[in-house]
Amino acid sequence: MSLSAYEDLVHELARLDADSAASTAQAERKLERRRRALAEVRSDLDAQTSRVAELCSTLRQSTPDLMPSQAVEDAEAAVDDPDTALAHAQTALREAELSLKATVRAAQRPTLLPNVHHVLRELLVYGSCMVACLIGQLIYLAASGGGEATWWVMFLPPVMAALVGYLLVGAANRPRLPLTDRNGKPVKAVVPHNPRLGVTLAVCTMALFAYFAFVA
Repeated sequence: MSLSAYEDLVHELARLDADSAASTAQAERKLERRRRALAEVRSDLDAQTSRVAELCSTLRQSTPDLMPSQAVEDAEAAVDDPDTALAHAQTALREAELSLKATVRAAQRPTLLPNVHHVLRELLVYGSCMVACLIGQLIYLAASGGGEATWWVMFLPPVMAALVGYLLVGAANRPRLPLTDRNGKPVKAVVPHNPRLGVTLAVCTMALFAYFAFVA
């Protein structure tokens, strides 16, 4: 073998070594990026799981099973490109974060009929109490036929129904989760009760019972 051919082989070997070293370094950098991305996904997943568990505890709901099913694990194992799998995981975490925020916003609204005006909600609660009260009064009137206790029955049940409605309105208007400020601190919610509406409906109930008891 001539000296020039030997030198060419040496140069070719050096070039191959350099290419191999560069490929190895590139693969190591790519692997390190994947490891960092995987660590971030795991950290975000742990934080998301903790927030879901805390929210379920606050709302007094059972915590869902957050362990992946075997079908999901098999599908993830079948992915050939780890970068694609990591991108899917990051997208799923972002969607879960949006769903969690939407759930929190919904829980920060009134418990009963959160999309309607509070006056309509109070009218429904007070009205239901007064309807139940009037039905009880009419049952008493039909069973007893009247008597000295009719005056007490005309006044006392509507007053008690107004008090019950006042408590139920407070529960219906109170959100399940408190509102928070920009710093995440809870803000005391203003819970309307509108007792004048309850008193007005109680008076109407008294008038209806008086009509059935003394006029009709």
